Amino acid sequence: MQNKYRFAKLALIAALILGVWAINFDFRAAAHDGKQHAPAAAKKLRNPIAQPTDADIANGKALYEQHCAKCHAKDGKSQTPAAQMMKAKPADLTAHHMHMLTDGELYWVTTNGILKSGMPAMKTKMSERERWQTVVYMRSLMGGMNTAVSGSQEVMLRFKGMVGDKQFNCGESYEGIGTTNSKITPSDFRLYVHNVRLLDASGKETPVKLEQDGKWQVDNIALLDFENGFGPCANGTADTHDFIKGTVPVGKYTGVKFSVGVPFERNHADPAKAPSPLNLTQLFWVWNSGYKFARIEMTTTGLPRGWMLHLGSTGCQPGGSAQTLPTNCTFANRAEIALTNFNTSSDIVVTDLKKLLDGANVDVNQPKTPSGCMSGQGDSDCAPLFANLGLTFAGKQSTRQQFFGVEKHPQTASLGKASLGKSEGARK
Repeated sequence: MQNKYRFAKLALIAALILGVWAINFDFRAAAHDGKQHAPAAAKKLRNPIAQPTDADIANGKALYEQHCAKCHAKDGKSQTPAAQMMKAKPADLTAHHMHMLTDGELYWVTTNGILKSGMPAMKTKMSERERWQTVVYMRSLMGGMNTAVSGSQEVMLRFKGMVGDKQFNCGESYEGIGTTNSKITPSDFRLYVHNVRLLDASGKETPVKLEQDGKWQVDNIALLDFENGFGPCANGTADTHDFIKGTVPVGKYTGVKFSVGVPFERNHADPAKAPSPLNLTQLFWVWNSGYKFARIEMTTTGLPRGWMLHLGSTGCQPGGSAQTLPTNCTFANRAEIALTNFNTSSDIVVTDLKKLLDGANVDVNQPKTPSGCMSGQGDSDCAPLFANLGLTFAGKQSTRQQFFGVEKHPQTASLGKASLGKSEGARK
């Protein structure tokens, strides 16, 4: 009995000590610092304001000072009287761990708040665009790349796979293709681009320094992947990628240029030793030919066993074995694409398979050649495809490319009224 009494007494004393400790312990620093409040999916949310305008930054500043500065302070350091009174201290937006958050995570927290800390949700107080503008301004407080403080700004070029007026999806079939109005079922849709540049109003070109993400972009090369590894696309990869991300000096840009393919100096190497995305053997021929700049495959009404475009350099073999490294290629076959009147903050680059196949008969194949086009200058099946890519074929220069187009989306600087528009926006 005495033991039970002694144990109860000790437990009561321990509880009192714990209570005193809890009263005096400063929980404020532990409420936010280094903790993950947004779900993993938030990391993948893309900021549609890839190239902020002066109005975006000004609107973000006004919104931040109206809704956030009372706790986080105008400078983001959270040294305010209101913050000092709170048990869960608001995050110092300039702290190192905040730099590790993506725009998507900042947007999620701004939208949904943090219930345990008392941070309110802004989803009913700001429009979607207003929340992204607030994120842009928060980045400026962090000294991020979106502001003139660093002399550079982020840019995200968004791409979309289309077949006429329908969005590309593995497993779907599309009719009215080519000269025979064939029905096609795509099974692959991937392409490399490099040397991405933005244009200003005078036509001056500014290279985009690509983000080195370890998977989709390396050096100045990026892979666009519209297939998802399922259904007819089972030979592909599950992951898709439809944007190019990097930085440029702060400025106003009105167009974009890029090259389809892999540059010569990276085109003839061992893919087994190459970094991603150059390590995909499905996108490689042999060393003397290099990479498949584009791999587009499908079945058609007349060729149910398959039709394909494998775009790449030809005439590269200087003699010897297939592993002989070339010093040049007779036909580089790298398409140069220029899109003017392009707003990098809102517009989308469209890759349209229907326009690529315009003028082609995908239901027949030139005898004694691979099904479709393997980029050989003697394969007449390549002629309309090269023309639509803006490439010379059999000595005939293409007048213009039509595979790539621009889907326009409206952008307005009015506070809280801007929108990215609908996916069926006008294209040219």
